[in-house]
Amino acid sequence: MIVVTEKETKIEKPVVKSTTSQERKQKFIEGIKKTVFPAFISAAFAILFFEKFGDAKDVSWFSVILLIILLSYYIQKGLYPLIGVKVKEFETKDWMYVEFLVIIYFWVIWILLLNQ
Repeated sequence: MIVVTEKETKIEKPVVKSTTSQERKQKFIEGIKKTVFPAFISAAFAILFFEKFGDAKDVSWFSVILLIILLSYYIQKGLYPLIGVKVKEFETKDWMYVEFLVIIYFWVIWILLLNQ
């Protein structure tokens, strides 16, 4: 005979915070800003880099990437509040996401400039 007690059948369900359509729309707009803004920063860096170094045969790539990451981090940290992005809510993964976008956009735009 199997006896099931009340304690064994009780399953805790996680509390899910429901978001309103306004909150979802705000997060969507903020996500677009976090994607488009790095593209503009990257385009500016790629154009400057192309004008200054051309094909960059004599440049240390590690230094270039590090410089772009550091400069774009401080630019974004300063300008995101001006465009309505909540920087205080950013976590490490958010910063890694936007910096990854900056590097990828930089390489793509710079390669397109080289292929003119």
